[in-house]
Amino acid sequence: MNIFDFFKKKIIKEKIDTKESLESEYLTINKNDNIYGFQKKFYMQEERLLKVFGNANTNNIDRLKLIIIADTHNALNEEELINVLKLHYDYDLCILLGDHSDNDIMKILNNIPKEKIYALLGNHDGNYIQNYELNNLNGNMFTIKNTNILGIEGSFKYKPVKFPSFTQEESISFLKDLPRADILFSHDGPFDNERVNNPAHQGLFGITYYLFKNKVKYNIHGHIHEDYNKTLLNGTKEMSLFGIHYIEID
Repeated sequence: MNIFDFFKKKIIKEKIDTKESLESEYLTINKNDNIYGFQKKFYMQEERLLKVFGNANTNNIDRLKLIIIADTHNALNEEELINVLKLHYDYDLCILLGDHSDNDIMKILNNIPKEKIYALLGNHDGNYIQNYELNNLNGNMFTIKNTNILGIEGSFKYKPVKFPSFTQEESISFLKDLPRADILFSHDGPFDNERVNNPAHQGLFGITYYLFKNKVKYNIHGHIHEDYNKTLLNGTKEMSLFGIHYIEID
């Protein structure tokens, strides 16, 4: 091989990653894939995504004052909720991130007007959104104070049973053509390269792909039962919440 052919092949290799080629690769299911486990093709993909889509948006958005409730699992502390609301009575929205029982929902509705509640289902939920006629964030865009918010319900489908969930490929398909949000709310979080041995909490690659593709500023989720903040490689701010929280974001 002469030097010209060497550099020609190198250039072709470096240019291979495009939005179209990445989507085709990520959505292709190989016969040997364990769709309920940890798939290698989604491992450590952030640098590739960054090269194709660039950095997340860092522009300020209108300040939102939020009550976030996640993963109460029939144990919501109503007294705690009342105390949070007393301290932060001027909140804009209440976001339910999923895994709530009917008992939890009744306690929430005792204290928060239905029109202020925007909700997602978790992977342990029946359809409380429909039953209580709440605003459904799943796949739906809402604009609040000039800020676009969107949601995705459920978790990674870590076993072949019916609950609100997605395979990795399904999560990519669900989100890939939805409009750009400033904040993506989700029950599950982005794909986590460090949870190789924990499929139930490995996160959804569709969320990761959507965040990079749309340069989303914030992803706020539950499911992990941990409070933490991360910044993804592109600058998206990931916030994991458990229980009842008041937060302000801008």
